[in-house]
Amino acid sequence: MIARIVTGVVVFLGLTGSLVAVTSEEDRVANPRTVYFTVGDYQDLLYTPLDSPASIDAAFEVLHKDYLVDRVWWRGGQDEIWGNQFVIRDQSRRYVRLWDWWMDLQYRVVGTNKLAVKAAHDRGMKIWLTYGLFDNGSPADVGFGGFPYAAEDKIRIEHPEWAPVNKYGTWRQGGPIELAYPEARKAMVDYLAKYTLEGNYDGMAFLTYAENYSLRYEDEFGYSQPIVDEFKKRHGVDICTQEFDREAWAKLRGEYLTQFMRELHAALKADGKKIAVSVDGKNPNLPCLWNLEGGVRTAGKLWMDIETWVKEGVVDEINLFYPLSEDAIARVSELCKANDATLSVFGRVRGELPKGADRIMTVNYEMESGFKWENYIDFNDEDIPPQPIESLKSDDVFARRRVLTAISKGKQQASASDVAPLTQDKDVYVRRSALRALGAIGDPSALPAIETALQDPENSVRWQAAVVLGQFAPENTMQLLLDAVARDSSTFQFNFVAFPTVVRGLKDRGKLRDEDAQLLIAATSNANDKVRETVWTTIKAIALSNEAGLEAAALRSLKEDTNPYVHELTLFAMRNIPPTPQLIAATTEAMHKDRDEVVQVRAAMTLASLIRSAGATGQLRERAIADLITQFRIYGAECSRHDKDWGWREVGNALVLIGDDGRKALEEIMAQRSDSQLADLAWRVLYLKQEDHFTFITEQQDAEAHAKHPFLKFDASKN
Repeated sequence: MIARIVTGVVVFLGLTGSLVAVTSEEDRVANPRTVYFTVGDYQDLLYTPLDSPASIDAAFEVLHKDYLVDRVWWRGGQDEIWGNQFVIRDQSRRYVRLWDWWMDLQYRVVGTNKLAVKAAHDRGMKIWLTYGLFDNGSPADVGFGGFPYAAEDKIRIEHPEWAPVNKYGTWRQGGPIELAYPEARKAMVDYLAKYTLEGNYDGMAFLTYAENYSLRYEDEFGYSQPIVDEFKKRHGVDICTQEFDREAWAKLRGEYLTQFMRELHAALKADGKKIAVSVDGKNPNLPCLWNLEGGVRTAGKLWMDIETWVKEGVVDEINLFYPLSEDAIARVSELCKANDATLSVFGRVRGELPKGADRIMTVNYEMESGFKWENYIDFNDEDIPPQPIESLKSDDVFARRRVLTAISKGKQQASASDVAPLTQDKDVYVRRSALRALGAIGDPSALPAIETALQDPENSVRWQAAVVLGQFAPENTMQLLLDAVARDSSTFQFNFVAFPTVVRGLKDRGKLRDEDAQLLIAATSNANDKVRETVWTTIKAIALSNEAGLEAAALRSLKEDTNPYVHELTLFAMRNIPPTPQLIAATTEAMHKDRDEVVQVRAAMTLASLIRSAGATGQLRERAIADLITQFRIYGAECSRHDKDWGWREVGNALVLIGDDGRKALEEIMAQRSDSQLADLAWRVLYLKQEDHFTFITEQQDAEAHAKHPFLKFDASKN
């Protein structure tokens, strides 16, 4: 098994047969290469940069020249579609800031999507818009990254029936559009074709998982009325109330997906645009697994009729998504060969594949190394031969990158004075690699060059400099980083990702001094909103708790700060501070009296957290439960709040967090008959659970939960 780091996790790549040394060209001819860029991650997390003209050009030059890549799957196109076609919920404040960053990069300011298309085409490469076929956003009360869920397709919001529903009609799936509705298919085909054609992409590649936690068991959704009616017409069975053939149901759902593919193919074929669809790498007639929590089929159960797709020619490529099986590879290879379609395989970047099958590769920092793909940079068998030190002054940019990589990997000796000038190199990868090399050398004489790089024109050089500065950890590290956050040039990625990452690293290595913590706490009073938001985000991320002045800073921020997001972030951070009567009182007051509804909701969860961590009993606990019940009751039939579609979920979860007496309070609200909406919401908190992770149940448990609904009648024995 060969391991490598891909997007922050270790992936083990199963290989078949012996690894025979082949050249790039030989491998590329046998198995053409495609690189998949999940662009938003590169522009959010600390991956190799895709956020500027220089970084886009550098990436595509490497892919073309050294990696011999024929095609790119570019998921930045999805971000542009979402930015224009989706509602971005302004009460999800962290994601609003992230989405502003993404939209500015992708199409509003920098235009990385157009830059990528041009960079590919200028080099004779193809570039396909990559999109989550079943990832059309979610209702606000679906979990993922906290509540509310950040975004949802406008057509789902305007037509709630177009979201797949459970058999009871009580819960709609986050992610897919229900393709059994012809109008829904047309709406989605129209905008997908529009962005593919206007973006000048060469095709569209579909991923088939959804990124949310709405699904709790695989057969939970797929009971929309057209499906119910058609199944009963064909089989004489009501799938909502009777036992039924699950495979026939999945295949019926798949028929509507096939019709969608036909309609999209018709919209794209005149312009020669092609379609690829990712399927489960072990069960190719099912959607992909989402690579979280061990792999979950978040799209649910529906039949991917790959045989019909390729025989009719409505899909040009079947992609087997990781994890894989040899049987699936062989089966789909034969199917594609017989029908003039393409097989591509995600996750097998080395080793044997059927001749002609495309390798779908992921890449990260190795692109910056200057070495060819076959050097396997960042694999556990990477090959980094020593480089001539004079390459530091070579006119060949790839040579400069290679020697810096060798230095940073400990394969080449050099002095800081040799490397420091390259932090001012004209090439963005060289500047970033020089910083990493200086970090490996560890000579403090490099600090002036690293500090200067904190003001580099490129965002990715600035955050790389911050990371390396954290490795050295000079006494003025915290002040230098805070100064960088305050600059007009600071970005979401620098402030909300790089800064907390560096500070967490200092803490983990025992390098976070008391003076540093005090600088952070003092910065909670900074006049700059960006600084205060960044600092409270970081205080929460590193779990500061007992530091002098922290409680006072939290109390002051809640009372005096005019930025509601600072109030939110303060409340998040307070969950790590030992509970005191003053904190509990301030949190309770924020829940009831803060002018911002989102802050009130965050205060409810913080109150529950403080009460729980205090082990509070007696009057204090009873008072907190009473306050939370009062807050929960706001969401009854007369509620007109802006958070009415999700705030109840978090306040209810806060009651559950407190313990059995919180659950009992919700049961009592379920039992009352004066407000049916409130009773239903209490039932949802207890029996249609959503948290910031999957809440798995069985189908039988779901039936039993529905049998407990306060006024709707469901018979658990029929399910």
